[in-house]
Amino acid sequence: MKYVPSQPPEGINVSDEHPLKSFLILTTGTIAVIFILLFVIALFADFIVRFIPVEYEQSLFADKNIGDLITSSEGETPKVVEQYLQELVNSLHQQSEQEYRGHQFHVSLSNMNQANAFAAPGGYIVVTTGLLKSIESENGLAMVLAHEIGHHYERHPLRGLGRGLVVTLFLSAISGFDVGGLADRFVEKTAFIGQLAYSRKQENEADKIAVKLLQSKYGHTSGASEFFSHIRSISSYNSEPPVFLSTHPSTQARLDYLEKIEHSSKGNKKELPSEIKKQLLLN
Repeated sequence: MKYVPSQPPEGINVSDEHPLKSFLILTTGTIAVIFILLFVIALFADFIVRFIPVEYEQSLFADKNIGDLITSSEGETPKVVEQYLQELVNSLHQQSEQEYRGHQFHVSLSNMNQANAFAAPGGYIVVTTGLLKSIESENGLAMVLAHEIGHHYERHPLRGLGRGLVVTLFLSAISGFDVGGLADRFVEKTAFIGQLAYSRKQENEADKIAVKLLQSKYGHTSGASEFFSHIRSISSYNSEPPVFLSTHPSTQARLDYLEKIEHSSKGNKKELPSEIKKQLLLN
């Protein structure tokens, strides 16, 4: 049979579909895979980090002076108040269950007007002078401190840092950035300055631990809702919620829970020491 050459049909190698459609499908698929990987990696990091020994966490962050880092640009803070906070945290920690006794805490006072408190990896707890001025009793202050202690008991600060760090390293690896340098900057900025956002479940866990510590120390839970009542009152006329609220669940829901706990175990609240009040007025 004789071969007769012929021209191929017009447009045989041209698809009827627009080329951007394939590009869009590939791009969307790639992004979806990356997000799924990020989610899985974050969950894995959260699971693994909680098994890191407390002693190792504290030694890892021992050379980071969070107090100086946060308060250095905010002015001097009265040492007598900081010492009082440290003693109060230690006394609350003594009420804990045996499994939590390995924790050690370092309390720093930040000279900021905004009412706030937060926990950072390594056993650090930071309290602002604004928070102290918003508290009416030692019981109310103890509840806030016990709440931050609860975050440490459940390893929330370290878990949050671990998730963020692993995700940052993953994104750096696929984008070609300096992984080591970026990791160092992430730890500095996130662990010791950032407000670590907690989920509603984590906040509830910390509240339950705080209530138990409050009950053990004072024999009742009066004062448990004190600070959150203050937060609700200032939120009613402040269009921009305080930082304490921005990463936390509904204040009203938590307030309802804590008020219910208070009603079930009432007692006389203890006033803040006169020297502490005096220092706060002078500051």
